Amino acid sequence: MVILKNVNKYFNRHKRNEIHIINNTSLEFEDVGLVALLGESGSGKTTLLNAIGGLDKVNKGQIYINGKKITHRRANTIDKIRNINIGYIFQDYKLIDNLTVFENVAIALKMIGIKDKKEVEKRVNYVLESVNMYRYRNRPANMLSGGERQRVAIARAIVKNPSIVIADEPTRKLR
Repeated sequence: MVILKNVNKYFNRHKRNEIHIINNTSLEFEDVGLVALLGESGSGKTTLLNAIGGLDKVNKGQIYINGKKITHRRANTIDKIRNINIGYIFQDYKLIDNLTVFENVAIALKMIGIKDKKEVEKRVNYVLESVNMYRYRNRPANMLSGGERQRVAIARAIVKNPSIVIADEPTRKLR
């Protein structure tokens, strides 16, 4: 479950060009379901998703992920909560180009402490099959098309079986 209570986020706080991007927002997302955030380009959708995912700090308010507060905490604490609970699919995929498809997905498991080679192989191969990328598991990420990169990013987000998946424009075409 995701809960936001009176969340505020500013860019250029206390400056002449200050932007109040998240304005006293309170939301509650249930444990099961799909939520879509709609709005014009520049309206703050990515900023809100990054705040929920603990990637951006907020200026005021609280955010809870599965009952754990992620606002106003140390970065390593936020990282632990995010790594265990959230799979993130970034707009630009954030793959490591010199790593293979397999390695790009496996890194998510290493971040949550799964190091057993057989377990990693089983999970990674399963999700790569699920997104039809198994045959490319040994290919470097920099040799993939945009659609293939997108599927690897999805596999990386779901390999750890998170309770929350944040997908920031996962069907957007890169220019």
